[in-house]
Amino acid sequence: MTPSSTDLRREDAATRPPLPWWPAVFGALLTGAVAFWGLATPQYWFDEAASVSAVDRPFGSLIAMVQKVDAVHALYYVVMYPWAALFGTSELAMRTPSALALVVMSVFLTRIGMAYARRYMPERTVFVGVMVAVLGAVLPGLSWTGQEARGYAMGAMSLTIAWWFFERFREHRHTPSLVGFALFMAAGVGFSLYVAMLLPLFFARSLRWGRRNTVKVLVACLVAGSVCIPLVIVAAEQSGQVSWIDATTREVLRRMALMVFFLSPRNRFGAYNGPVEQIAPWLGLFTILVVALGLIRSRARWIMLWLLSLVLLPFVVILVAQLLGKQYFQERYLTFTAPVLVVALALGLAAIPWRPVGALGLALFTLLSFPSFLGQNGEFAKKDGYKTAAVAAAQADTVIFMDDEARGIFVAYPPDHPVKDPMLAQNKEDSATLWGQSHPGWWSWQLDETGKVSVVAFKPNPYYGAVLQHLDSIGCTITDENLESRFRVTNLKCPDTLAQPARTPVEPGT
Repeated sequence: MTPSSTDLRREDAATRPPLPWWPAVFGALLTGAVAFWGLATPQYWFDEAASVSAVDRPFGSLIAMVQKVDAVHALYYVVMYPWAALFGTSELAMRTPSALALVVMSVFLTRIGMAYARRYMPERTVFVGVMVAVLGAVLPGLSWTGQEARGYAMGAMSLTIAWWFFERFREHRHTPSLVGFALFMAAGVGFSLYVAMLLPLFFARSLRWGRRNTVKVLVACLVAGSVCIPLVIVAAEQSGQVSWIDATTREVLRRMALMVFFLSPRNRFGAYNGPVEQIAPWLGLFTILVVALGLIRSRARWIMLWLLSLVLLPFVVILVAQLLGKQYFQERYLTFTAPVLVVALALGLAAIPWRPVGALGLALFTLLSFPSFLGQNGEFAKKDGYKTAAVAAAQADTVIFMDDEARGIFVAYPPDHPVKDPMLAQNKEDSATLWGQSHPGWWSWQLDETGKVSVVAFKPNPYYGAVLQHLDSIGCTITDENLESRFRVTNLKCPDTLAQPARTPVEPGT
């Protein structure tokens, strides 16, 4: 009896030499070193303060909150909730899970790269493994996620593990591998919603595996997709949260080309911002040339084409939406595609005939990435300066927050003494919001306060000048003003007693 193609494939997989583990261990150690280097140094920024606010409350309030805002981050908040309860909400505590997620991702990503090399260029299996290990650790558009108290690193990790299960099924046809694929793809969508766009491409890859296997993959994709449907529906209802995004198509194209992979989308500011932005186009050009070389010369060109489709499809979808008048692009939303680019780039480098040239290319890419490591570790790497604003405002006994979001400075960095918040109408726990709910804006410029007072605005506020004028009229004097962060913080010294009793603000015109 003639053996079937499936039997031959299984026999071929069984006779292949096992993949060595040391490149994956090396990748994990290198990725961990990059991620943990300076992990706690940068000050929190807006999104990270939102993470702290979400997990630092009763669990019931968290569940109520994600039904109103931030549903796309619900899985991350739920994962982080017990972690924060155990380890607190310091920068080190909140960012460590992301660093660990990249370490885990590196192990699976290195194994995937070596599996492709073993199949298409077996003489360079270890070489590709080392390249994936290094590129996964140093790619600026990926390494920053390990120092971010958000779910982007976990999204990249989940997608990579799902991808590893998918390749296990391709090689061994074990149905449990598809269960793992479906579970981790669903998790990937939970951490990073746009991961859902990749499901059709995984299914398309299976079309040549025979009808039975294709049906199994289809079921796995449908299961993963169906699990995500409630999240997609709720996220659509909360789409107003991204209404602040306003970029021209030209600007989106420029940022897609340079700011997703080749510099840290967030923590790149400070002293190294200039060099990092100047180097980014060269990293992009290097990547294009190497991948093009791989498509021309590599025996793995077909798998590289599929990898590029995984990278490019989300960009195309978002760009089409942009042309239709929808704004869904932010660099960090597409970080989950970075691990795929790492493998494509490694396969391209491995296609260079003379191995030392490939190693030299890897060294050059690492050298060009180094300024990003320096930039992402500075105190003001994330630009917003929440701690700077919190320290300035904490000099006061009363803080007038001009915006709900301005309370994020004390969410991220609580003052060491009680502070009166006269604009607060309902706290964040009871209102099931990130920052609490304030009284109407006009309330702020009728407040009669005594002692040390601070006025804090998150962004330009139409009532800010009126507040300062009113405080001046009751005898307050400005002692200092801090503009060294995203916030405007004005400190005043007001009389210890009022000339007349304080009154409750009254809506103008009544």
